[in-house]
Amino acid sequence: MRLLRKPRRWMCLPASFAMVLDLTLDEILAEIGHDGSAIKFPGMPEPVCRRGFHPQELIDVCLARGFAATRIELAPCLMATPNSPEWPVLPDDVAWQRFKRTIDLTRGVIEGVGSHCGHAVAYEYGHIFDPDGCEYDHSREACEQRGFFTQHLWRIDRI
Repeated sequence: MRLLRKPRRWMCLPASFAMVLDLTLDEILAEIGHDGSAIKFPGMPEPVCRRGFHPQELIDVCLARGFAATRIELAPCLMATPNSPEWPVLPDDVAWQRFKRTIDLTRGVIEGVGSHCGHAVAYEYGHIFDPDGCEYDHSREACEQRGFFTQHLWRIDRI
């Protein structure tokens, strides 16, 4: 995998999928049909005021190329109804081990929260490719030192 830098703040998700699929960002954007720049939430600050991208748009790109995108949650929870209390499915240490094992043994895209908004990075066998322009070995601490708090990942596998 080779590192791609995102040209705009709201392009981390398509840039991360481009890295995993070995495509250019322009190829991904052409297939999706937009660049995410439209202002959809005018009362919000940059970049969250932008349309951005939904993971379903990137799943379609994966499927068109013969890849499955499987979502793996870091901390899966059960809820009886939409605003009811959550009940964790796994103990915290087991959830982190499961998440880390997936990152170490596969390739895909990790989504989470950055310092100002959502963020996404590509990963390949335990190595992170951040479209902000850096690479590093994955660990919870390494991500959080960079202000990236992971929530779930998309494991990308050929089908």
